[in-house]
Amino acid sequence: MEKHHQIFIEQTPTAIAMLDTNMVYLAASKQWVQDFKLEKETIIGRSHYDIFPEIGDDWKAKHQQCLQGAIDICDEAPFYRKDGSIQWIYWDVRPWYNAEGEIGGLLMHTGDITEQKEKELKEKKFNTILRDTSEIARIGTWEIDLVQEKVIWSSMVYEIHEVPLDYEPTIASGLDFFEDEESRNRVLKSLKEAQEIGTPVNLNLNLKTAKGNYRWVKVIGKVEQINGESTKIYGITQDITSSKNSEQLLNVAYAELEAIFNSNSMAVITTDKDGVINRFNSGAEKLLGYSAKEMIGINKPEIYLFEEELNVFKKDMELEFKGDSSDANFNYRNEKIYNTRQWTFKRKDETTFSGLKSLTAIQNKDGFNDGFIAVITDISKIKEVKDELRKKNELLNFAEQITMMGNWKWNVITNEVKWSTNLYSIFDFDSEQSDLNYDTYFNFVHPDDKEMVSKHVETAIEFKKFENLLHRIMLKDGTVKTIKLMSEIFTNHKGEVVELFGTCQDVTESKKEEQKLIKAKEALEIVAQKLSYQNKQLADFTHITSHNLRAPVANLNSLMEIYKLSDDDKERLDIFSKFDTVIDRLTLTLNTLIEALKTKISDAQEELESVDLNDIFEDTTQILSGSILTSGAVIKGDFTELSTITYNRIYMDSIFLNLIGNAIKYRAKDRVPEIIVKSKIKNGRNIITFKDNGLGIDLERHGHKLFGLNKVFHRHPDAKGVGLFLTKTQVEAMGGTITATSEVNVGTTFTIIF
Repeated sequence: MEKHHQIFIEQTPTAIAMLDTNMVYLAASKQWVQDFKLEKETIIGRSHYDIFPEIGDDWKAKHQQCLQGAIDICDEAPFYRKDGSIQWIYWDVRPWYNAEGEIGGLLMHTGDITEQKEKELKEKKFNTILRDTSEIARIGTWEIDLVQEKVIWSSMVYEIHEVPLDYEPTIASGLDFFEDEESRNRVLKSLKEAQEIGTPVNLNLNLKTAKGNYRWVKVIGKVEQINGESTKIYGITQDITSSKNSEQLLNVAYAELEAIFNSNSMAVITTDKDGVINRFNSGAEKLLGYSAKEMIGINKPEIYLFEEELNVFKKDMELEFKGDSSDANFNYRNEKIYNTRQWTFKRKDETTFSGLKSLTAIQNKDGFNDGFIAVITDISKIKEVKDELRKKNELLNFAEQITMMGNWKWNVITNEVKWSTNLYSIFDFDSEQSDLNYDTYFNFVHPDDKEMVSKHVETAIEFKKFENLLHRIMLKDGTVKTIKLMSEIFTNHKGEVVELFGTCQDVTESKKEEQKLIKAKEALEIVAQKLSYQNKQLADFTHITSHNLRAPVANLNSLMEIYKLSDDDKERLDIFSKFDTVIDRLTLTLNTLIEALKTKISDAQEELESVDLNDIFEDTTQILSGSILTSGAVIKGDFTELSTITYNRIYMDSIFLNLIGNAIKYRAKDRVPEIIVKSKIKNGRNIITFKDNGLGIDLERHGHKLFGLNKVFHRHPDAKGVGLFLTKTQVEAMGGTITATSEVNVGTTFTIIF
């Protein structure tokens, strides 16, 4: 049943809407949509109050009463729309009932009587104006009943004659107010012609009031006839004393108008109702090159206009007055036209110029056009200036595009905002969007920058000074840009901020370059630190070399001196055998230092390759196979999460060999050595750990020198203090780090982050 109601309502020719108990639309007629200008809205399923937020609490209360069974009828009332306009409507609001007899909502029947009401108000206003005008213009009405020979005056006529309201006027007594015989005869003659042949009365007379004051009056009258007989003459009397005094001024004004018409600086051309030129001033002669004699009564304006522009004008008039040039009854010349636009004019010598023409229709008393008056001004110079300005604007646009810049203007009072074309491009925003305001821009501000931008603008307005502002914006597609705002603040005579005008520049790319420079600078600083560190290490090497080589060299020198001084061959042979031991030790020291030095000063980055960790692990276990067999060590490698890494292979071989070799070397005597090597990826970083169950290291005691050269922490005959030093050097040479966690007699874990 409700569905049928909805279909009926949608098709009904009047303005009807059907709502449920929550004031949500179930159906609405087309007339409803049209009356309330909702063509662009989707109303079905929406709340009545969402669509009309201007509805006040008083109307809402009436709706609730209707939902309880009441009926609300109103013949007329103003509906104040949210756009500020007033719509006059009548309504009939009553509940509708469902099949169970319960109220299902409201039926609203309305009518738009705005036009009718406006006419009533206009008529009322007109009558008020007419009454006021009569008083201001001192116009009174009179009537002569020819049958009863009775004269009736309005109060203004009494006032003009300066007689009391109880004065009874007659035709004869009325003549007494004119002193001269000529005036009285003119009155009698005019009244006689009006009565006998119906001629209208139209007289300007000088009368003397009852108080002896002289006044000029204008008397106008018409005759009323019944069956061909004149029965009544009625009309107006106006005190035109002041207008008579102003006549001279009017003549001056008329002379000025004539001077304007005859001006050489502008063309004034008029046509009759058929479009034929009937006035062609000297300015038109000068501007168009034709003489008035050539044009008046002969030519039409088409002679100096282009057909294309005439056709455009006609089409525009058809659209404006809803006419159709194909309709025989449509004639744009009979419309009340007032139009100003730019035209291209042809001179008699075929040259052309741009002109601004204001065309006005001259209408007669019946509202039909008796012709047109056109005022033409040569705007060629203005157009040249505008073209030059347009070119400069284009250059400005090019400059804005090159510099990724746009300009803007914000009226703080009206919140109206204007953007240049390139600013739309920077924000990737539809340039057809005309309703711009501050929120249009603020909605683009990056969420993390909104508070900063808001405070910056508030501070600028408070202190009337806008500091340059750099912040991010987020486009609709998620693109983030960095923009730079510059602005000037304008105030009124009270010192209040009324407008901000400024520029907006997309500095995203320059900001990226700036970041690159900063990173490059940071990289250089790292290189400088690294070089400084390496210089320090080289200094350490010099110290270590001088320290480690001094003893064996001194020992060799002592043995050589003893060898030279000894004459005993047996003693010499014994001394010579000691040379082997000292030289072997010296060779080992030199080789160790050379390997460490090579690691420090070589550029390992030049020898990068994809290293398979499984291969490295396999090679290492082969090299250490003797130690593994002897110790019975169990070694496991897990490289499932990270199997390959880009690295210097020689370094990787050395790292595996040193860390696994150390784990075997410093194994616990009471348990089988277990070594686990595992790779993984954490937070985007490649990591390898080497875990053993060996002797462990007392980090509290030795942690500060763990990776030092020649530093040992166990009494092992093969301990040299070189392996960990080399490993740390190789890891850091590739930009990584190595750390250790350990517990004595439990084990050690080395972690390398590449």
